Amino acid sequence: MEQINLEEILSAVNKYTESMGPVEWGLIGGGIALILILSASLAAGKSRKKRRARQAAPALSLDTFQISPLGRDAYFKVLNSGQPARLSNMAIKGRKDVAVKNAVAGHELQSGESYRILLEATGNQKLDNDFIIELSYVDLIGNVYQQAFALSQHAAKQPKLVRFA
Repeated sequence: MEQINLEEILSAVNKYTESMGPVEWGLIGGGIALILILSASLAAGKSRKKRRARQAAPALSLDTFQISPLGRDAYFKVLNSGQPARLSNMAIKGRKDVAVKNAVAGHELQSGESYRILLEATGNQKLDNDFIIELSYVDLIGNVYQQAFALSQHAAKQPKLVRFA
């Protein structure tokens, strides 16, 4: 196997660049300019997509979380104050023994509407606000969002744009 000699390669490149004329340098400069223009155009397209996604984004917030007096049942009420959304998935983080009583996936949540999600403890432990509910939803143009609702803080985290349409 042959060793690569860096000095020989650099001297060959130096000789070639010394022999280049204005046409070759113009082609190299034009190629670099074309690459920069294409990359700027792609970046502008992504920012345009993000701007469109922000305009069509639903604004879900935690309206109410209430636990029944016996601690076995609870309801979680989410309010949409933005564009319409279609709920697609729900996950409960921090507790394994909480079941969802009603169907969440596919529910359309119009602007100004709220939706109540009923929860039930399936284990021996009573319900508390020590878990996080994570909702996935789709906006009008097909962008997918995930948003976590921390029940102990009675607040919703910022929605995370998971997938562009």
